[in-house]
Amino acid sequence: MENKKNILIVGNNIASVALVKKLHGLDNCGEIFVTGFRGGMPDYVKMADIRDENTAELLSFVLDNSINLTVVFSKKAIKADIASFFSANGQMIFAPDFESAKQLIDEAATKKFLYKLKIPTSKFGVFEKAQLALDYIKTANFPLVIKTPEPLNEQDLFACPTVSVANIAVNDLFFRAENKILVEEYVSGHKFTYYVVTDGYKALPLGVVSTHKFSDSHEGGYLTKGSAASMPDFKITKDDEFKIMKDVVIRLLNALESSGHPFMGILGLKCVKTEEKVFIESISCCIEDADAQVLFNSVDENLIMLFEACAMGVFADDYDVIKTNGLASVSVTVFSRYEGKDIEGIDKLDEPDNLNLCVGNFKTRKGAVGTLTASASTLTRAKQKLSDEIAAISFEGMKYRKDIIS
Repeated sequence: MENKKNILIVGNNIASVALVKKLHGLDNCGEIFVTGFRGGMPDYVKMADIRDENTAELLSFVLDNSINLTVVFSKKAIKADIASFFSANGQMIFAPDFESAKQLIDEAATKKFLYKLKIPTSKFGVFEKAQLALDYIKTANFPLVIKTPEPLNEQDLFACPTVSVANIAVNDLFFRAENKILVEEYVSGHKFTYYVVTDGYKALPLGVVSTHKFSDSHEGGYLTKGSAASMPDFKITKDDEFKIMKDVVIRLLNALESSGHPFMGILGLKCVKTEEKVFIESISCCIEDADAQVLFNSVDENLIMLFEACAMGVFADDYDVIKTNGLASVSVTVFSRYEGKDIEGIDKLDEPDNLNLCVGNFKTRKGAVGTLTASASTLTRAKQKLSDEIAAISFEGMKYRKDIIS
């Protein structure tokens, strides 16, 4: 039997809950620690009451608890350059250093980076003064997406069909003391996220996830960080994937390597496929909450060994492909209009491990509460299973994308 590895996950969110459950089933997984409050974390997880950006205290915790591998799912920790600090102190960590990730954490910087590399992206403007943004939208092509460079939740994202709505969005963001906003033209088409894992020099695809960002059906309602996800994505061809890897991923990684800061970690390229081409909307250096369980259900690799290979620099030698199991999966994000409402029906779920919550004590918070996922041999069957599962869950003010599973 392989030696069991103690794991620290820095970052406590819905995606982290999904990762914990994936790691827990591995033969070589020892104790799992996660930073922050327990929230929706399973009972077998041990919590580390340390802020994600407190790298010195996290290092002491790693040394005191014989942690073998640290995995980072926190932008705060990445911005604190936890990867460089841990590496300099001889600790194995799966995360990008700040210099390689800073152009991806800030979406305004990402748009400029894509433009510089001549990678197709929607027309955009970055503004530090409200009046300049208001002047820009007078002649822009609508609809527009207006947001902060580092959107944390739905309050930082606006889908604007008209000039008047765009004016409200601009004034609202600057009123909240934002010092910079991103305005981009909304591209209609099929939305998907292309995930890859990389050691900074070689990249391999993890999967293509069909993504939905609006809270209501089709392209309407509130814009969210993710309202639903599914895979496989039959609208994306192998040729599409080849071109994204060749024309986007490789060029991006080469540019970062040339700057002296190769990117190690997971990249999520948020894309739109139109009749003419594929546009890159943004790039995430973490797995999105709505996508995590869907993606992990498909991956048939030992993630501890995979992350270690990247951290140790043997990824290129050990991996030629990331194995998948062919399962189809679909997930929906469950939102609440209210805070503090009881979540009922969890005990009635057939597969409770596929419910990933970010809240504790089965009480809601306002906004995203968690994700519920189902997997099967076909996407149709997965949707049927998810429909049955979500019917068991209820709380006052519950909302989710019903069209995804209908």
